[in-house]
Amino acid sequence: MDYNQAAETFLSCLKNRSKTEVMSRFNKYAHGEKLVLRELYKNTGLPVLPSDIAKQTSMSTARVATILNNLEEKGLVTREISRIDRRKILVAITAKGREEAERSRKEAISRIAKILERMGEERTKNFIDDVQLFFDLATEIFEEENEKV
Repeated sequence: MDYNQAAETFLSCLKNRSKTEVMSRFNKYAHGEKLVLRELYKNTGLPVLPSDIAKQTSMSTARVATILNNLEEKGLVTREISRIDRRKILVAITAKGREEAERSRKEAISRIAKILERMGEERTKNFIDDVQLFFDLATEIFEEENEKV
């Protein structure tokens, strides 16, 4: 097998205009406000530092601050001064924010489930196994490349 040609085909598939739209619809669950809300939701309602959100989401602190401003305006998060260290601001998800995070998650799962159902059981299992393997190997290779630098 020509793996370079396979890689070219794979990249061409990802760049295909209609497929780009599909990917951008999936990515909306992994970027911006939805990603920050998901991180706060996973934290079981406990307040966190914006800098911790930035680390968990691989975003800049400035980007997180902007997103938190928008989420606060929508009533999805609250901010309060830390009682332990008054120099720090803590962020917590509101009940409305939890509802939005749950709704968004259910929407994403429903959309993906429809696709997987059309693929069928065997293809779905193989696809999930293959995607997991792809990302495991990619992580391994990227770590090896970083060690060389």
